[in-house]
Amino acid sequence: MVGPSSSHTAGACRIGYLANILLGQIPDKAKISLHGSFAETYRGHKTDIALIGGLLGFPPEDARIPDSFKIADKKGMKYSFTEIDLGSDYHPNSVLLELEGKNEKLSIIGCSIGGGNIVIKEINGLEAGFDGDSPTIIEIHKDIRGIVANITSAIAMHGLQILEMHLSRNIRKGIALSWIECSAPISNELIESLQNIPEMINVRCLNV
Repeated sequence: MVGPSSSHTAGACRIGYLANILLGQIPDKAKISLHGSFAETYRGHKTDIALIGGLLGFPPEDARIPDSFKIADKKGMKYSFTEIDLGSDYHPNSVLLELEGKNEKLSIIGCSIGGGNIVIKEINGLEAGFDGDSPTIIEIHKDIRGIVANITSAIAMHGLQILEMHLSRNIRKGIALSWIECSAPISNELIESLQNIPEMINVRCLNV
């Protein structure tokens, strides 16, 4: 871990690391907007280095994190840092990541809540609330009748129990975000089954 604070470095790295998984690749471009305490101290506490390391796919214990800027530059990642006021509803250690990959864009707000623990609060404008501490399926899908039943049936067919399931909606756009914490690691076969649901837009999994 780099820097003096687990909230500002280990937590920041985990936010970037989960964003890398959700995007499915190292981003080509990353606009990083820091809120609250993150904005005030990110250079001195090396939050910027930790975030870039996470976006490169490095977990917090990775020895390459101190060289994150050099590695990102070699890989051609374009990144910028700015400050933002997300409002009082967000933890002081929060960051908005606006990422672009080869064929996909991702917007994510993550909060570092202490001791290296995090919460992902928003994905592509849809409310979220998962911490990545257990195997989790994250899906964006059309918000239509029967979609939840199709998702839960696919999970049951692959022998997993659902520990928690949450859903947030954008009624105007007719889409929803669901995140499902499972009892065991998520297989590639299950992800493929979920991707084959006609109403599914995007599926990612966090296996921890």
